[in-house]
Amino acid sequence: MRHARRTNPPSPEPSPRAAAAACCALLVAGCGHADTAGGTPAPGAPAEVFCAPAPEGFLRARLQGAIDAEIDWSAPAVAQCLGGPRPGGDGVRLVYKGAVDAAPLLIVIGVANLLPGTSARNVAANVTLVREGAGSFYSTQGDDKCALDEVRQEPIDGHDGRYRLSARGYCTQPARALGASDAGSVLVTRFDVSALVDYPQDRDP
Repeated sequence: MRHARRTNPPSPEPSPRAAAAACCALLVAGCGHADTAGGTPAPGAPAEVFCAPAPEGFLRARLQGAIDAEIDWSAPAVAQCLGGPRPGGDGVRLVYKGAVDAAPLLIVIGVANLLPGTSARNVAANVTLVREGAGSFYSTQGDDKCALDEVRQEPIDGHDGRYRLSARGYCTQPARALGASDAGSVLVTRFDVSALVDYPQDRDP
């Protein structure tokens, strides 16, 4: 007698918007400065709580496409965030906050394979843009569409593990909308950045 094989029903796919929101939360929390216990973002928590204020830093960039703007965000006039390592420890994540046409905009730049205190040339990068409150997310989704011509890191006296990072970069392909096929794309043709980056220090057990 042959028995029918029992199969489990397929798990429902998350909606594109929910996936994009989760992606955004992970991006920002990946800076390592989440205010929630253990660095895990609380469901529905605003992105602001994952930004540790920095006394200096700037982002200057040219955006074209669905967001068309010349950005010049500089602390302290426009409060910026401390950078930190990517979740996998394979580079640095920089977070910038500002506004375009009075609408809040969050820009996350991931720098691949950058070690603490090192300087480098032709470094792969990725860019994510989030229109906070509007639910619009744009991402280059990979480290092969943007690059930094040169990256410099200088130690900050009196702060172990903290460096001043400066770099100039560009993207050859746009950041495409996530979860909304009609939202277009945003090309970051060029960008200059400066940020304070905190790297976790090894502690003796």
